[in-house]
Amino acid sequence: MNKYLGTAIIVIIVIGGISMGGGLDRAIDLLSLIFVLGVAIGHTLGVKEGENTLTRFGDGCIRGGWLGLLVGVTLITGTEYAAQMDFTTLMPALAVSLLSPLYGYFFKLITLQLD
Repeated sequence: MNKYLGTAIIVIIVIGGISMGGGLDRAIDLLSLIFVLGVAIGHTLGVKEGENTLTRFGDGCIRGGWLGLLVGVTLITGTEYAAQMDFTTLMPALAVSLLSPLYGYFFKLITLQLD
């Protein structure tokens, strides 16, 4: 029972912090979410006998988050906006690429709590 209460508190604190800090619309990007969850599911499918599936999923979330960041930064730096140093375009794109590690660590925290 305590682990579910702890999970609910974590979710409420994170969502509350994001919404008070600038709004949930800034922290939601479907492509980043799909990327992280896709890598995590693929990582989970490689579970070996004796390994915990939930732990494997959480580890995959973190790896997917960092891969998403690297892909995002690579795509950003390959644009003409980066060559022109147009920060009005670069900063929102960078903010979106930073969502992947956020999602990865958030899901890992949830899986640690539920494990």
